[in-house]
Amino acid sequence: MKEIVNKYWSKSANGYSKHVRWSMRSTRERKAWQQIFTEALGRGNLTVLDVGTGPGIVAFLLAELGHDVTGVDFSEEMLRNARENAARFGLSVKFTPGDTENLPFEDESFDAVVNRAVLWTLPNPEKAIMEWWRVLKPGGRLVIIDGNWADHKKMWHRQIWKLFLAWPLILITEQWNPWGSHSDDIDEGLPLIDAKRPETDIELVKGAGFTEIEVISKLKRITLISHLKYGYQGDHFLISGTKGNGI
Repeated sequence: MKEIVNKYWSKSANGYSKHVRWSMRSTRERKAWQQIFTEALGRGNLTVLDVGTGPGIVAFLLAELGHDVTGVDFSEEMLRNARENAARFGLSVKFTPGDTENLPFEDESFDAVVNRAVLWTLPNPEKAIMEWWRVLKPGGRLVIIDGNWADHKKMWHRQIWKLFLAWPLILITEQWNPWGSHSDDIDEGLPLIDAKRPETDIELVKGAGFTEIEVISKLKRITLISHLKYGYQGDHFLISGTKGNGI
């Protein structure tokens, strides 16, 4: 299953990389996301792991804030794009290949673990969250940003018109074709696709031992253009938690 997912996202890497470049050039979009991460992580320079970094957008947002960021991804094609983007924007971020459910790092290596739109893509999300716990230092912070894809699929018949409006906007502003960004064949092997979220995610985070859990259940699109292009996906949510001294 992981190889199927890897192949699928590798094919999408160049398109998502164009989205990253658009996001980094949009000052309002970039600053708004950085404010969200600052509120979740606090201020100060942290060692941060961006799991499922893709073409590097979250890693770049955090690096601009002064954090020491490492991005890890299963797809070498995503990492190739991430390294090219880092050079393009003059940002120092370490990128390394790795499985987010079996991370290539020592215990207690990072002050924070973050990810955006990653957890739903994983065949074993519970195992992944336990790995993220493992590599966090005591007192370290986990930040998950994702979407309720079950609700998204239920509302598809009401949202399809938004996709047809969004498609030309994405083609014009980002020069890539987002059509087919979801695959039913892959979705069938991903347990969070049809889960009730963020409730399921909250239970997974609690089960891993995280405390001081905070939830924003509706993290709306930040800018008007972003809403017009990606509003058909519905709202996103944010969950953050702190690693204590033991489970």
